[in-house]
Amino acid sequence: MNEKVAFIWDIDGVVVDSPHEDAWRITAAKEPYLVKTMDSDFYFNYVASRPRYEGGNNILEMNNVYERLGVKTGEQKKIILERYCSEKNRLIKDLIEAGEFKLFPDAVLILWEARSKGILQAAASASKNARDMLTRVTKDRLINELGPAFNAMDERDTLYTMFNVDVCGIDLEGKKNILEFASARIKELLPGEKLRFVVFEDTSSGIEAAKSLGFDAVGVWRIGQEEALRRAGADFVVRDLRTADIYKFIGLV
Repeated sequence: MNEKVAFIWDIDGVVVDSPHEDAWRITAAKEPYLVKTMDSDFYFNYVASRPRYEGGNNILEMNNVYERLGVKTGEQKKIILERYCSEKNRLIKDLIEAGEFKLFPDAVLILWEARSKGILQAAASASKNARDMLTRVTKDRLINELGPAFNAMDERDTLYTMFNVDVCGIDLEGKKNILEFASARIKELLPGEKLRFVVFEDTSSGIEAAKSLGFDAVGVWRIGQEEALRRAGADFVVRDLRTADIYKFIGLV
């Protein structure tokens, strides 16, 4: 039986450059949290691609916010965490609604080419805001920013409609479960087919999750350390996905 390829994409940091990091940082700097510094390495290692409350807790815990606020009980900690995450989420929704996020052209162009070739693709992000960003990227924006390749899109289509499966923001514990669920949804669309899954990820935890499931993994190096993606087991690590080797590896040529 011939093997078919399917793609599973992390969204934030791979397909779009969301305002998540800015929203976490801006909110953390306010009263009563007063986190003065939170660099991109910290965000990449302890917040990116993690469920909202896990990432928020890492920020507060590792910057001694709970201790400074005199938190004594688990219930008090829960209240502070809920407040922080809610404030951050209101801010990021405002930023997304205003279109304050960027596209990564290399990923979007591969998404479009794969769709044109009939390759099934899943959006698989822990972020509950990933879907909102994807649906706001219209045909006009794609043409204006990335060129005439998207003229063939239907006027009603968005970046979101390039995906066959959406498992963004689902409450599953850990990236491994998200990827496993995404692959199961794709298998439902291709019953009986032998499938090879290629995962596009920008974090070492995402790469490790993909490899633990026996999937191929492309490390998309946007921020953080390139070597961390290699150590996690990525088959390739690249800054730009538009390379001959990647096209060959993922089956687009």
